[in-house]
Amino acid sequence: MLLTFLVVGQLALARGPAPVPAIRPNDNRAAAGQLARGVLTVSLVAQRGLWYPETSAGPGLPLAAFAEEGKPGTAPGPMIRVPAGTDLRVTIRNALEKPMTLRGFQDHGSAALDTFEIAAGATRELRFRANTPGTFLYWGRTEGTPGVIGTSDDALLSGALIVDPPATVPDVDERILVISMVVDTPRAPTPAGEPREREVAAVNGLGWPYTERLDYTVGSSVHWRVINATNAVHPMHLHGFYFTVLSRGDGTRDTVYTESQQRQGVTEFMLPASTMALSWVPTRPGNWLFHCHLIFHIDAKWRLSPVRAADHSNHAMTGMSGLVVGVRVAPTRNVMPAREALARRSLRLLVTERPNVFGAKPGFSFILQEGAMPPAADSVRFPSSTIVLRRHEPTSITVVNRMKTNMASVHWHGIELESYYDGVAGWSGAGERVAPAVAPGDSFVVHMTPDRAGTFIYHTHTDETQQLMSGLYGPLLVLDENAALDTTERLMLIGDGGPTNSPRAAVAAFINGSTDPPPIELRSGQGHRLRLVSISAAHLRRVRLVSESGLEQWRALAKDGADLPPRQSNVRPASVDLGPGETADFEIRRSGREVLTLEIITAPRAAKPHVMRIPVIVR
Repeated sequence: MLLTFLVVGQLALARGPAPVPAIRPNDNRAAAGQLARGVLTVSLVAQRGLWYPETSAGPGLPLAAFAEEGKPGTAPGPMIRVPAGTDLRVTIRNALEKPMTLRGFQDHGSAALDTFEIAAGATRELRFRANTPGTFLYWGRTEGTPGVIGTSDDALLSGALIVDPPATVPDVDERILVISMVVDTPRAPTPAGEPREREVAAVNGLGWPYTERLDYTVGSSVHWRVINATNAVHPMHLHGFYFTVLSRGDGTRDTVYTESQQRQGVTEFMLPASTMALSWVPTRPGNWLFHCHLIFHIDAKWRLSPVRAADHSNHAMTGMSGLVVGVRVAPTRNVMPAREALARRSLRLLVTERPNVFGAKPGFSFILQEGAMPPAADSVRFPSSTIVLRRHEPTSITVVNRMKTNMASVHWHGIELESYYDGVAGWSGAGERVAPAVAPGDSFVVHMTPDRAGTFIYHTHTDETQQLMSGLYGPLLVLDENAALDTTERLMLIGDGGPTNSPRAAVAAFINGSTDPPPIELRSGQGHRLRLVSISAAHLRRVRLVSESGLEQWRALAKDGADLPPRQSNVRPASVDLGPGETADFEIRRSGREVLTLEIITAPRAAKPHVMRIPVIVR
């Protein structure tokens, strides 16, 4: 556990007459070392410094970091990038007071990673030929298990290792986004009820709102490599657009997908030390976000700087922090802004609140108004209303805030719409036209014309640790233009039933608004579409269909509302891991009467996961 004073300025933690050097953010635009005649020579040093995730004007944390010899330490460490077939000569000096173990400095064509040790004050040279193209990382440890990325004093000892295919020129506009996280236990008193531990998270060395803005133009070809250099999981979500997953890696190997293996998504779950490469094309101008969908990793309460009560009228700037990247898309020249289609359908969505639903904490819900009379302001419904839209049908949704004191917003997760309606107060939109939060008693009209049919989510994007965990989320289904509502489908909305102050608290799944959901009934000989929606604030959920003989099978249909390519829409073992913000569709077809079980496992990788079992009765 890291125990540290928060300090402002380098002199406060100086050792002797010299100040502790600052650890600088690294945007991974420049590669380290010297490449000549097929050989990369690079000299690294592990040294102590002060990390300023909220810029040099904010508090600093004394940590270990990698640097090129003679240069300041960086977060993440210096990027190593070479074409396949390059010989690497990496000299690493350990200027720390502890021994250090290293992993990742090798060719990644093998099935396991080697471990190298360097004593305190010693230097070691590692030589290898990088033959295997892909997205990788290297990291060091000075405490704990060598094969696991650190969480405290050595949490920044990591960097990107990129191996390009031979005879190719790297895309100068490609961005490498490295996720870092330090678990900090401040010595300063914490507010009553707040967790003593803080997970201080950053992308390329900075936390939101200080992260770099990524600027593009409509029609640009965007390429990112994302590296999870932390010991935590991160479901990474892109607002407003679908991306194509080009590769996935586990830190040891990287699988580069062929065209038939690629798929689309809006949220991709990343395990510790995992990597991914993705591409996408922005088709609409405006401000967008790319962020972790674990709410505790984007909550402003976790900032190092003292946080007053968040101004949720500008939630993006004052209510969020950590693993958030702002994406700005400019319109092309001489292109008129898109005109909003005249809505053929109008809906009215009320945001309601009732006190003392979860103990002393209130409950919230989204309720679609039916008929002329709105529901009472203190009526809540678990789950929130299911919204059903039609593909290509222009629709307006009037969001009415009937909460007493809370600001409201709605993010239409996975829906391709104009930025102004995306639901992030103080950010969505562009220029002077930026979306406001919806004040109590006020309303906001959202316009959208869904481009595709599928399974989506809508949820609050304001004070998420309270509002989202306490009911402000719901399923959003988009049907094809002329399709009838399918009564054979089964919808499973997996969320949380009440707030918690700790991301590690064991929270049982809240299935369709209940901790005791009724059995699921299916008809034999008929295909049933199972729509799975995961919108927990902090938990990975594993969903399995089992019988007495073991794991059953189902057919995969869609991910994040996007139909899977034909070669991926196949019958497979009926088990899927879903992180917050992910949806998945499967077909279940059984040939006779039987009783199965749908298992919802919370935190499946924990020592004591929570398992909910729902009977599946096939008649």
